[in-house]
Amino acid sequence: MMAAADHNMDFIILAAGQSRRFSADMPSPGPAKQFRLLSGKLVLLHSLDAIGCWPHCRRIMVVLPEEGVDELVTNQLKEAAHSCPVPVQFTTGGATRTASTLNGLRALAEREHSTSVAVHDAARPFVPHHVLDALLAARKAGADGAVPALPITDTVKQVDREQIILSTIDRTSLRRVQTPQAFAFDTLLRLHEAFAGGDSHAKVTDDASLAEIAGMKLICVDGASELEKITFAEDLNMMQNSQQTETRTASGFDVHKFSPDESGPIMICGVAVDHDQGLIAHSDGDVGLHALCDAVLGCLAMGDIGQHFPPSDPKWKAASSDQFLRFALDQVTEAGGHVSLLDVTLICERPKIGPHRQEMTDRLSQITGLPASRLSVKATTSERLGFTGRGEGIAALAQATVCLPSSYTGAKG
Repeated sequence: MMAAADHNMDFIILAAGQSRRFSADMPSPGPAKQFRLLSGKLVLLHSLDAIGCWPHCRRIMVVLPEEGVDELVTNQLKEAAHSCPVPVQFTTGGATRTASTLNGLRALAEREHSTSVAVHDAARPFVPHHVLDALLAARKAGADGAVPALPITDTVKQVDREQIILSTIDRTSLRRVQTPQAFAFDTLLRLHEAFAGGDSHAKVTDDASLAEIAGMKLICVDGASELEKITFAEDLNMMQNSQQTETRTASGFDVHKFSPDESGPIMICGVAVDHDQGLIAHSDGDVGLHALCDAVLGCLAMGDIGQHFPPSDPKWKAASSDQFLRFALDQVTEAGGHVSLLDVTLICERPKIGPHRQEMTDRLSQITGLPASRLSVKATTSERLGFTGRGEGIAALAQATVCLPSSYTGAKG
């Protein structure tokens, strides 16, 4: 019987493998594939960042090798965990993939966890959010487990030990399975506990295989070509070549008028700041977040905040603006890119920004998942000129720098 799925999901990212096939033909082994650089970033961190900014992710457990992780890598992982929008913890793996999964499940079981858990291979760096949406929808619809899969497009032959073709296999019902794979948390933990130490537990190559043995109801959802796995060194090289990037910059600007009929506080960069007047706005009127959102959307050539969250829609009345910025950042992740810098200049005579600058930076880090070194909050006045100089309102000018794959042609419809 399936445990009822809630609206969130926990994740286990398996990063404890030794990459023997990856390093087989190399003169010196070097770091495992999950700790190699891809487009200037650890392979593991690509999936960690993508999963961490998915709106329904609640917690991430990363399973690492017991030893042999370079100190520089460890520091990068700690920084990424600190800046991730959701809690990230680390535990150590075992001798096999299944043993590592069990360790991850046990570590999650010691904490407050969701009813659903997804297990992901760190060697699959690019995780589109539409795949995660499909997995969660399948769980909520009643599936014990759901796996992303793609149809096989190549002709499949069966051969003998001498590589002589014996037959052509009908590929109609065949699927190429990927990760993350999502399950009812308690059910998957019981399965791994029950099979731990046995031959079947050591030999299964994914969690769906173990679930099949137990007779669970599993369904396939649409996978994605971006979810390819790095197995051999040439796989990483191909991804490096396909991930040629271009840097884009764009600006955003927003203004809101003070309301003499209302009192503060007012929202600025996600922080409630005391002021003797409120703001005239449809949403919460956060000029800093609105300007940043427009800047990020500009990098993607996706229009402005009003196109995606029209002020004529009552749905967005008094809405918190952090969701607008998160939406824009999610589009960057979906496109296979990442944000290098967010910069915002706040323009007003009052309230004074200086006393709140650090809190604003910290809040932006929470919203975006970016470290403080990639966030800049500045303030200035207009020397008492214009509407801001007369204290009639507040303005914000923002700039975003985003790295996108050179192949990016626009947001998916």
